[in-house]
Amino acid sequence: MSYKTIVVHVGDEPNAGACYAYAAELAQMDQAHLIGLASSDVSRFLRETVVTNNLNPSIAPVLETLRERTASALDQFERVAASFALAGFERRAVDDEPRLSLSALARYCDLCVLGQADAVRGVSLPSGGLAADVAKASGTPVLLVPHAQAPAWPIRRILLGWNGSREAGRAMRFALPLLQRASAVDVAILDAGSLQSGGGASLRPVTAIGQALARHGVRADMVLRDDAGDAGAALLALAAERGADLLVMGCYGHSRLRELLLGGATRTVLKSMTLPVFMAA
Repeated sequence: MSYKTIVVHVGDEPNAGACYAYAAELAQMDQAHLIGLASSDVSRFLRETVVTNNLNPSIAPVLETLRERTASALDQFERVAASFALAGFERRAVDDEPRLSLSALARYCDLCVLGQADAVRGVSLPSGGLAADVAKASGTPVLLVPHAQAPAWPIRRILLGWNGSREAGRAMRFALPLLQRASAVDVAILDAGSLQSGGGASLRPVTAIGQALARHGVRADMVLRDDAGDAGAALLALAAERGADLLVMGCYGHSRLRELLLGGATRTVLKSMTLPVFMAA
């Protein structure tokens, strides 16, 4: 199992270069085809700003500026991608919103790479829920690169957040190429008491996840905690404690109300992450 087609979101985020480089590292690892997708957001501008006549000559300079910004971002992506030994890469520009264009293209890809939204930059950047939206709408795993600092490479230690849910199971399976290459894998089970009591005597999730990973050649250490607090904060703290290079977790919530109803752990991680996060819904 490997990632053969990877799409990376191309934009003007402060961590854009680090995001492209991280996506290129992943693509180089499996000799995958890398696609840089930039969305000018022209369609949303026309929908939200132009009420009557979208052929008004005064609108043309604005559209040109949006498209020039997109082309400039793609130039940066292309320079980064060209510095890696990739099987192939391409740039694509569309006028749709990132949420829609990424979700549509990601369905044909094995992995989607995004940069973490920076709240300081304001509403001009994609919202923190973009990753959750793309993961849910496409069914493709999403890997977020933090804006605070350039992430470490290669990925040596991975923390897998496990609660026995469907989302956690999908994240684990999609992340297998990375888990198999890692030097160390820790499985974090934060509500160990209740998880152990679920599933009956024939299925003990703590044992079952270790066995499932072992059959894929992944030796994992179980980290059991009875933590009733914020699971997202606990995962990030544990990732720092264990020196993890990547956090793998399920993505929870409802995309229609993503800013209000994202699962607590997902919302905390999207806001406060300091390491790359691999999510699946």
